[in-house]
Amino acid sequence: MDELNKRIVEIMVRFNHSKSSLATELGVSLPLITHITTGRNKPGIELLQRVLQRFPDIDPMWLFLGEGEMRKVAPKQVDLTPVLTKINELNGLVNNALEVNKTMLDYHKLLLDEVLHLQEMSIQIQHSTHDLDQLKAKLESIKDDLRNI
Repeated sequence: MDELNKRIVEIMVRFNHSKSSLATELGVSLPLITHITTGRNKPGIELLQRVLQRFPDIDPMWLFLGEGEMRKVAPKQVDLTPVLTKINELNGLVNNALEVNKTMLDYHKLLLDEVLHLQEMSIQIQHSTHDLDQLKAKLESIKDDLRNI
């Protein structure tokens, strides 16, 4: 009996099917399954497709070529919960740092505005002092004029 035929028989046995119940399961005739299980005929591509459709956990490489295991190897489940937890924690820290930076930037802008205001006031004080010095000089001149009378 051909190896492909043996794999069909192995599927029938592994899934607890009789020839009749496998034929019904695959939607084919009992004589077709009988001919395959006895080795008289090889399974055609249509039958192999039906097997893979009805038994989706069968590895096609095993069915067609006899390579690997009958059932597909389930991909290893990786628990990403610890990584996601760390990412969320770091994201929270980054968001907090960004908020602190925003607050500091707002405060920095406020301080810069105050410095500019102080510079403007300094210029005004200088002008005012100059004007007051001129007025003082005029007053002194008037005082001198009054003394001379």
